[in-house]
Amino acid sequence: MCRNYNWILLLLLLFSSRGIAASEISTVIIKSPAGSWSVSYTSDAPVTRISFQRSPDSSRGKRWRIKSADFKVVKVNDYETVRRVDGKPFTQVEFELTPTYISLPKDYAPFSPFTDGGMLFHSGRFFACPDLCDGSLNEWHIRIRASKDDNIIVDGVVYTGDASWVDSDSGQKVYVGKGEPIQDENFVSLLDRGLPVPLKELMSQNLPKILSYFAARMGALNFRPSLYASYSQTSDGRYGNQGGTLPRQIFMHWYGEKAIEKLDENATFWFFAHEVAHLYQGKAGNVEALADAWLHEGSAELFAGLSYSEIHGNHKIFLSKMEKAKENCLSSFGTETNYRNVALKSSKIHYSCGLLLFDALNNELQERNSDVFFLWKAFNSAVNEGKPATTATFVEVSKSFVSHTSWLTLLDFVTKSEFNSRQFFQQIATNRVAGGL
Repeated sequence: MCRNYNWILLLLLLFSSRGIAASEISTVIIKSPAGSWSVSYTSDAPVTRISFQRSPDSSRGKRWRIKSADFKVVKVNDYETVRRVDGKPFTQVEFELTPTYISLPKDYAPFSPFTDGGMLFHSGRFFACPDLCDGSLNEWHIRIRASKDDNIIVDGVVYTGDASWVDSDSGQKVYVGKGEPIQDENFVSLLDRGLPVPLKELMSQNLPKILSYFAARMGALNFRPSLYASYSQTSDGRYGNQGGTLPRQIFMHWYGEKAIEKLDENATFWFFAHEVAHLYQGKAGNVEALADAWLHEGSAELFAGLSYSEIHGNHKIFLSKMEKAKENCLSSFGTETNYRNVALKSSKIHYSCGLLLFDALNNELQERNSDVFFLWKAFNSAVNEGKPATTATFVEVSKSFVSHTSWLTLLDFVTKSEFNSRQFFQQIATNRVAGGL
């Protein structure tokens, strides 16, 4: 009898542990009528900790205030996690949020405020896993509750007051506020009323031209993207802008008065073109590995430069940008020769070195009666057919476009840790045309 009891106890423990491992986390985000934000996480089985799938830094510990003193946020294996102080299992934890704009390293801002009180937030910031995130989860159950008269825009659909959905991959930008999207032939747009008129005019003048340029070379989009543009003031003198794309949407945010006081039309056009280029990169642009971001950021920089040169009939801005890219790329290495090691310290290298690399590729492709747009379309086709959006796939596709010598060099750059990337980019900077890579 005692032996049978032990077996029953063992089975109960086994099913209990399986229940914990397989439990799902439901996320409920709440915007109160007063404008405060909070989030609660509920597990359908007891867990000893909840981890956040995207943890580019430790800012949650400062900006997410746990409602109960029984919990604390700690870092485990590069993931921010929340657990009880006494280590006991739990099923729910709640946080008060700080809904202001911050720039996160290698990730999108959690909140982008609008001047009228509206808000754009990144759903991926709220992805959470039972125990630790191990890459096996890619479905995230999210619900948002707001005021009854608030519009909630999720994946292009407008809800009122309450919305629920299952998210995936890198998430999406979700709007909450009184704004109503405006539809035209190019975008479903939600523009902050606080943006200066000259900036809005630059958007209306340049965005259609940029879309037409890329459509002619990459094929028309099979969807009408959402466009979000917002502005928020700062109290500490910070200013700048950030843009990005997620599936079927493009978003731009300016922060601080200096960011909108004196607009540089050339820099603003480049900013627009870079972000629109990401839309046309298709699934091939969804490169998740941070060390490989040169692939989508470098190509987007080149696409922006090429579009500027042709639309404006002026190559000087592109040449100036190339000179700055050389300087920034090469100065980033110091004595280091491994590209990934440098990229871990500064993600900006993906833009400068990536631009150099794609410019060199485009020069060689043009000598072979092709260009970088043909190469990217082939890469995107391979991804659409089931290949992963990785540098390995890009190198594989490149083999039939570039010389064998250039292909071997590109392969070494992607696969060999001992490859001297500093020397590689120095060579590209020294001779942009002859000899390909």
